[in-house]
Amino acid sequence: MMWGVAAESHDFARAKHRRLPEQRTYLNHAFTTRRAYEESSNNPVWYEHGEQPARGEAIQALTRDVLIRRSLEVSPNGFITIISIIQGVALALLAQNTFPKPTALVSAQSFTLLLVFVSVFYFYLTLSVLIRWAPSFVDCFLPFAVAGLEIPPAFFLGNVTAWCVWLAAFWLFTMAGLWITAKWSPLSHFGGAREAHDLFHTWLRELRLVTGCGGVAIFLCGALAAGDPWHKTVWGLIASATVLTTVALIVARTEARASQIHAYFGVNRAPFN
Repeated sequence: MMWGVAAESHDFARAKHRRLPEQRTYLNHAFTTRRAYEESSNNPVWYEHGEQPARGEAIQALTRDVLIRRSLEVSPNGFITIISIIQGVALALLAQNTFPKPTALVSAQSFTLLLVFVSVFYFYLTLSVLIRWAPSFVDCFLPFAVAGLEIPPAFFLGNVTAWCVWLAAFWLFTMAGLWITAKWSPLSHFGGAREAHDLFHTWLRELRLVTGCGGVAIFLCGALAAGDPWHKTVWGLIASATVLTTVALIVARTEARASQIHAYFGVNRAPFN
């Protein structure tokens, strides 16, 4: 029994004198792996050996196809990222200013603003599916100019006049942004499919009408609340109902037109699915 223990201890002592494994750097590992892959019979790609990659070398040279692909990838991601950042700030302010004073008016205004945030994100998501282009300064400016107007109403929960004025400005700026979008969406975006192009522009005209009328109506509610402060809660609730109606019309027209455009190209997108 003691002999067995001694043997085990002797083996353990010998194991301590093993040769340390060869140190592997990232480049050694990469080149060893690549060499083994090149020499295997499963590699259908011919590879020209060259020098080790230098710092700052390109991994993909710029060509027409590469530029188009990058633009298509960056355009929607940039829009959604900007909108997400702005709405994150707006949601934080909305929560901060809602819970300390959850009156009927503040609750109605807060719920209304929440649906406005959802409708803006929904619109940009739908737009990114239907059309894309190489991002420019205007494309970066418009989301900040339009979606940024979602933030001030969250500061003025309970203040009917200020809340209405800021939301009226938001809808009117949205109407201007829709006009710019229509201007820079020619037939080429739809591959020459004029019917789909007409449906898209009809949708933008409908949204311009809805946002324009909604902006004017909400501004009038704010003006009436300023002139009749004794019934500001009533005017605030009417303004909230007006905004909710505007959002409902935007969603309804977007669902209908987007479904028609998808159906034209043979893609199944049932409205309100």
